[in-house]
Amino acid sequence: MSTGYVIPIDPAELATRFAAAHDPRFDEEDDHLDEHELGDVSEDEVEGLFGAGDYESRVVPLLDRIPTREADLIYLYFIQRKRQADIATIFGVTQAAISYRLDRGIKRIQFLLSIPPVTEDELRADLPDVFPSITPCPRCRPSKPESKEAKKEAVKYKDGGCPTCKDKHQILIDVCILVGMWTTTCQSEVAKTLNLTQGRVRHRFFKAVKTLEAASEENEKFEPYHKIFSEIAGKRFNILREVKLPQWADRGGDACF
Repeated sequence: MSTGYVIPIDPAELATRFAAAHDPRFDEEDDHLDEHELGDVSEDEVEGLFGAGDYESRVVPLLDRIPTREADLIYLYFIQRKRQADIATIFGVTQAAISYRLDRGIKRIQFLLSIPPVTEDELRADLPDVFPSITPCPRCRPSKPESKEAKKEAVKYKDGGCPTCKDKHQILIDVCILVGMWTTTCQSEVAKTLNLTQGRVRHRFFKAVKTLEAASEENEKFEPYHKIFSEIAGKRFNILREVKLPQWADRGGDACF
């Protein structure tokens, strides 16, 4: 994670993330927007969404962890205090589309604010104490390729360049699964990254959550980690996932919904 989020300065550059493509799905919503949605965000609204106090110092560092388009909108609306209507003009979309994407971004930020703040480096440094299990890298050294794709991957990375194990040919499998779930909250994305089946990822993830519960009872160092993964396991799957629809890819690159 970077140390801070920097909004692009050039509005034209921002606009390319949404493009001026017409999105008919939002047309009907335009007629139902009230005056508040078209005006400036109020302090009461900010406090209700992100809690009291200096919300900017808490929200800005989290923008790196949500989809870029939504991060742009959160920054413009809540940090720079631009009107939704003005943001819609910048991006060349309807104001209802901005409201829709803001809502999704807000939910992601609220989730991140609800869990203990940790870094990937901390996860990778501490979790091996609880999950020392080492397995051959499922991408370049699969013991039992489960698909044609897995076999092709094994051949492709046999002599080096493996993005999963960094050519170590083995991984801390549970640590990798937990780090992947912390990053994306998406089992299918983790499975794809590690070249595993989604069922295997799901099984090991839920087992790891129970193991972390026991570890946190013995050592308070692991309490934040147990809280994080318990939150994800408790119906928070995919909260950070950026969904892409190929059929929308030709609309200025705005294929994420």
